[in-house]
Amino acid sequence: MRIYLADLGHNLLTKSSDVYPLGVANLAMFAKAHFAAHRPQEPLEVELFREPQDLKRALDARAPDVLGLSNYAWNEELSYHFAQYVKARSPRTLVVMGGPNYPLVDSVRESFLRALPKVDCYVDGPTYEGERAFVNLLERFLAAGRRVEGLREERTAGVDWIDSRSGEFVRGGEVERIRDLDEIPSPYLAGLMDPFIPTGYFPMMQISRGCPFTCAFCNSGVRSNNRVFAHSIDNVKADLDYLAQRIKPQITLCFADDNFGMFERDEEIADYIGWLQDQYGWPRYIRTTTGKNKGERIIKVMRKVRGALPMTAAVQSMNPVVLKNIKRDNIKLETYREIQRELESQGMQSYGELILCLPGESKQSFLDAVEKLLDAGAKRISAHQLMLLHGAELANPDERAKFGFDTRFRVVARNIGDYTGEPVIEVEEMVVATPDFSFADYLETRVFHLLLTIFHYEGNYDEPFQYARQRGVKPFELVRHMQTLLASAPAAFKRVLDDFVKESQEEIFPTREACLEWARAHYAQLVDGTLGGNLLSKYSMLGRFYTTRESLDFLRAAIASALDAKNGSHDARELAAVIDHVRNLALHVPFAQTALERKRWTSHYDVEAWAGAGYSRPLAEFAFERPRELSAEATDATRALILAKVEAFGEHASGLGKFTRTMFARDLRRALVREGAALARP
Repeated sequence: MRIYLADLGHNLLTKSSDVYPLGVANLAMFAKAHFAAHRPQEPLEVELFREPQDLKRALDARAPDVLGLSNYAWNEELSYHFAQYVKARSPRTLVVMGGPNYPLVDSVRESFLRALPKVDCYVDGPTYEGERAFVNLLERFLAAGRRVEGLREERTAGVDWIDSRSGEFVRGGEVERIRDLDEIPSPYLAGLMDPFIPTGYFPMMQISRGCPFTCAFCNSGVRSNNRVFAHSIDNVKADLDYLAQRIKPQITLCFADDNFGMFERDEEIADYIGWLQDQYGWPRYIRTTTGKNKGERIIKVMRKVRGALPMTAAVQSMNPVVLKNIKRDNIKLETYREIQRELESQGMQSYGELILCLPGESKQSFLDAVEKLLDAGAKRISAHQLMLLHGAELANPDERAKFGFDTRFRVVARNIGDYTGEPVIEVEEMVVATPDFSFADYLETRVFHLLLTIFHYEGNYDEPFQYARQRGVKPFELVRHMQTLLASAPAAFKRVLDDFVKESQEEIFPTREACLEWARAHYAQLVDGTLGGNLLSKYSMLGRFYTTRESLDFLRAAIASALDAKNGSHDARELAAVIDHVRNLALHVPFAQTALERKRWTSHYDVEAWAGAGYSRPLAEFAFERPRELSAEATDATRALILAKVEAFGEHASGLGKFTRTMFARDLRRALVREGAALARP
C-alpha cells in the first residue's frame, strides 16, 4: 500500500512552519511497525512531504492509495487544496485528514466535515494521538478491498466521516491512549528524518505527551488529554545523539512538549543536553513551552542547558475573574519574582505571555498584568491575540455566546501561496472586543505592545531602560510615556506606528468569506509584503532593524522627557553615552553589510562595565578619566549565525520575525573590542 503523509507548510514568503514533520513521521513509524508485526504480507510504502511543491510532483507522477494530510490552524486550506488536487486525478485515493484543528462539539464537527467534501474521513483526536486511529483506518481500508465506499460500511475507532450514501455524520468513537511513547519507533534512528537535516528546518522532538492543565483557550486542554505519558529517557538520549552528530550547531532544537522542565525526568535530559553542548556545541537555543508550575525544577533545567532555554511564563492573565473563566491556574506572582531573581543571577531570561480580550479582561487589568510582569523582571512579554481555535473550549458555540465575543477574520500571517496555479490563503478567527474590552481599547493596547516589543524585547535596549529605572522611571512607565509622545516622534519611526494602526484595522473582516475575497483581490500585495503578515512581528522588525537610528533617537527623547517630568532634569551627557553605546552595538539590515562593519565612537563613560556590574552603581562612577575612543564589531560566530538565519528565512520583515524567535536579542549585537583596560572610578 502506497501512502503519502503530508505535513505541509506555506513557503512562498518564508517557512511558515519551521520544524521537521514529527507528527506524520510518528504516524509512519507506528503504522509500519504494526504492519511488520501483524501483516508482514502487506508492507507499507510511506513517503513524507513537507513542501507543497514536492507533494504536487509526487501526485503528478503517481497517485497513492492513501493521502494523509495534517490539519493545523496554519495549513487547513493548503491541506484541503491538495485533497481536491488528488481527488481530481485519482478518485480512488483515500484522503484522510487529522490533527488538533478539529471542533469539540459534534454539530460543529459535522459542519466542519461537510465543508470539506473531498476529505473522506478525519482521524479524530480527542486525545490528539492519531497513531492508533490511523492504524485502525488502514486495517479497515484493507478489509474493504481498498475501496473508499467499502471503508464506510463499518465504524472505525478514532475516525469520523460523512456517509456519502445516507448523508449521516458518523463518529468512530474513542481510542485508547498510548501510555508508553516508545511504542512509536524513533523516526530519527530509522533515518526517516534525514532528508530534512540539510533544509534549515529545526528538529522537533516530543519527550512527553499530554497536559495536566485544562485551559479553555488551548486545544491541548481537553480532559482526555490531561494525563501525561512519555518516551523513555534512553530513547530521548538516542535521538539527541543522532541529531548532535549530524546538524549544525546553530540549528535550534524544538520540543513539542506543553510543559518542559516541570517533570523530574527533564532534569536528567537537561544534564545530557549539557553534555552534548560540551561535546558538539549544540544546541545553542531550545524552543519549547516551559511548565506552568514547579519553578524551582525549571530553573535547575535551565542551568543545566547553559542558558539555551528561556523560561516562558505563560500566565495569559492575572485577573482572578479571567482565570476562572478560562479554567487557568497560574504560578503565584511572588514565586515568579523569586524565579526572576534567580534567573538574573544566573544570566538567564524568562518571557511572559498574555492574551488580549480574554473573557472578563479589561484594558486596565491587562495593562496591570504587563506592569507586574515587567516589575518582576520579565524581559519579553508576548501579548497574543485570542484565536478561537477548533479543538479549544472557548470556540464552542455556548462559550462564544456566554462571553459575548466580537470576532473578526484575517489572513494567517505569511500563510499564503500558489502551488498548483491557484492561490491558497489561510484564514483565522480572532476576538477583537468583548463587553469589557472595546475595540478602541484593543487598538490602544496593540500600539503599547508594539512599542514594548521594539524597545524592550529580551532587553535588546536594556542599558537605556536601566538608566531610566535608576532614576525612578520604570520600564512600564517609560513605554506608556512613549505612547503619549508619538505625535512628535521622528518621521520614519512615526510612519511605522501609523502604518501599524492603519493595517491593524484594514486586515480584519466580519466574515471568513469577506476576508478571502479581499485576500484574493490583494494577493500580489500580500506576496510582496506591502500588506499582511504578522503585523506585530512585521512592524517591530521595521522599528528594530529598518528605522534603528530613528527608533533610538525617539527612545533618547522619551527618556529625557520622562526624567524631566519625574525629577525636573537629567544628565544629557550620560544619556547620550548610553544611547551611543547601544547605537554602535546594534546590528540592523542589511546584515551582510553591518555584520562586517567595525564601529568607532568616543565616550565619556564605560557603559559596558556599568552593565557588567549589573547596573548596581550609578553610571557616573564609570566615567573615564578622559574621553575614550571605543570600537565594536561582530564576532565570527555572530556573523555565521545571523547569515545562516537570513539564508533560511530571508531579510524582509516577515523573515526577520521568524528567525529572531530562535535567537536571543544579544545575538544581534556587535561585541565591544577592548583596546586597553577601561579606567573606571572606584
